[in-house]
Amino acid sequence: MSLDLSRFHATFFTESLEGLNHVEQQLLDIEQGGHDQDAMDAIFRHIHSLKGSAGSLGFGVIAELAHEMESVLDRMRQRLMPATAESTNVLLRGVDCLRNWIFAAEAKDELNAAAGVNLVRELQLLLQRKDERDVVNSPVVAAAKQKYVIVFRPAQDFFHSGNDPARFIDELAQLGEIQSTVDLSALPNIESFTPTTCYLAWRISLETKASAADIREVFEWVSNCCALEVEQVRDAEVRADHDDTPAADSAAARREHDRGGAGEVRRDASLVTMHVRTDKIDELVNLVGELVITHTMLRQSTQQLDTIKDARAVSVFAQLERNVQDIQERVLSIRMMPVNHVFGRFPRLVRDLGLQLGKAIELKISGEQAELDKSVIEQLIDPLTHLVRNALDHGIELPADRLSAGKSAKGTLSLHAEHRGGRFVITVIDDGRGINPEMVKRRALEIGLLQPTDEFDETTMYGLLLKPGFSTAQKVSSVSGRGVGLDVVSENVRKLGGSLDIQSRQGKGTTFTINLPMTLAIVDGMIVGVAGERYIIPITFIRECLQVSTVRVQSVVGQGHVLHLRGEYIPVVKLSDICALRGDAPSAQPVLVVIEAENRVIALQVDDLLGQDQVVFKSLEANYRKVEFMAGASILGDGRVALILDVNEI
Repeated sequence: MSLDLSRFHATFFTESLEGLNHVEQQLLDIEQGGHDQDAMDAIFRHIHSLKGSAGSLGFGVIAELAHEMESVLDRMRQRLMPATAESTNVLLRGVDCLRNWIFAAEAKDELNAAAGVNLVRELQLLLQRKDERDVVNSPVVAAAKQKYVIVFRPAQDFFHSGNDPARFIDELAQLGEIQSTVDLSALPNIESFTPTTCYLAWRISLETKASAADIREVFEWVSNCCALEVEQVRDAEVRADHDDTPAADSAAARREHDRGGAGEVRRDASLVTMHVRTDKIDELVNLVGELVITHTMLRQSTQQLDTIKDARAVSVFAQLERNVQDIQERVLSIRMMPVNHVFGRFPRLVRDLGLQLGKAIELKISGEQAELDKSVIEQLIDPLTHLVRNALDHGIELPADRLSAGKSAKGTLSLHAEHRGGRFVITVIDDGRGINPEMVKRRALEIGLLQPTDEFDETTMYGLLLKPGFSTAQKVSSVSGRGVGLDVVSENVRKLGGSLDIQSRQGKGTTFTINLPMTLAIVDGMIVGVAGERYIIPITFIRECLQVSTVRVQSVVGQGHVLHLRGEYIPVVKLSDICALRGDAPSAQPVLVVIEAENRVIALQVDDLLGQDQVVFKSLEANYRKVEFMAGASILGDGRVALILDVNEI
């Protein structure tokens, strides 16, 4: 009976890609900070696990390259080879190749084995070098042999994950001299025997120069489906372990009991991360959205209840409201991911691009554990990559230019993320040359985006930078200069319901700030009424709501109306005009909603404020078509559809 190993591929792909991301980051850290034994050990473990799991699942090409990388990493962690720029480059290219092969295997494409031939050759050449200069200066002390007793007890479903206990015992044998006995006590009678169930356990004595951590690395891939003990013993204990007496068995049993035994390990294994298909999570979020809509409808229909006569019903509904809120928060939290999922890509990009451009750059990352909706994070990758590449190419100067400007030769690029006032804020800051207003103006005049008579101030300049096709690059390169960049960033951020802000000081640097909603699934909104219709304004864009006398709303000839509010003149825009609706007669005290986006403020005039509520966001573009000035739609508690305003576009 053959096992279908393909059902384990998805887990292998996911865990291997995560491991390669860690390897890449740790290699870059070592390159910056010198030899770090813990990091070297962690890199070795990731590649070792990848090699073992790839081999057991039939991906021989992946296992072969991982084996060669493992050999180089083993010499590095033993301080027999330094982590030079050359060796780091080869290992990073190995990470790229393994990643590409895993993507290909996931897509069921044929693996291009030829892509790894040169890499294997280069790795083997690194191993063959005998130059004393390649040896790390710290002395290497030959480790003395230690004696260990290992209890390896696979779970009964061990075979179901495509693993073979013999392979792990063979790997142990490569570490030193072993003696093993098989525990048959769990074997059932023949009537109950199942060929795909693992009933055996092993007790192994090992004499080796390896450490306990090295021994545990052998079993790392199956740590969640076996009980494992690794105990260093004295000579007398080793003799006792080989003594086939009840006393020896009792001592081993006591040690296993003290450590929790197989049952304890299986309980701990229930806490490991479980990979779930994203479409299932999306379905769950959609159902929660429908639950929120139903809850809102129920709340409206129970508003007329008498709090005394219907006290029981009011109490039950209050409990239901709390439960719905808890379910909503828990389910939405499943979709939340740390923004490091995006930030983690940039150390490698900054390193490689810095070498390509001949620039020395220090990357500082903070707030990378702040969480954001997965659907938002995935759509942030391209915009942030544009901003980082733009900062490296246009912003940060060459070392000689920085020195002549009185700066340090090494430039700094900072990425920061944080939750701020119900919004998610990401900043990309460089300490480069900043934006040259004269260069922007001259380029805008050349391509016709600006006329000589047009006013040109800071706001105009930033607006020009976001125009499609605008670029100040002197020549087209592989990095930038094709006029595709900031306009793409702005458009993608707008699609996420966010805004992009630019601040720059010539000679000091530039800051790009992205403001985003926490999630795209459920929106806190203010429901407003205009000419009998209802619209929703996302709360995060609202500065304040007020009802003022017409005296404070002044007319500007040819420019419409403005609101004089605390020394500030704010343009007034009628929502009925935007939506092409015929409103009622002008009110003596209009209701104004002051909204802010992309550093601009307007006062939106509406007929009435109908209340604040959580609404489920539904895409108009995906379900109907793009509607000007509208970001989406939602179903209100009375069953009516209300459009959600696109504040950025307004």
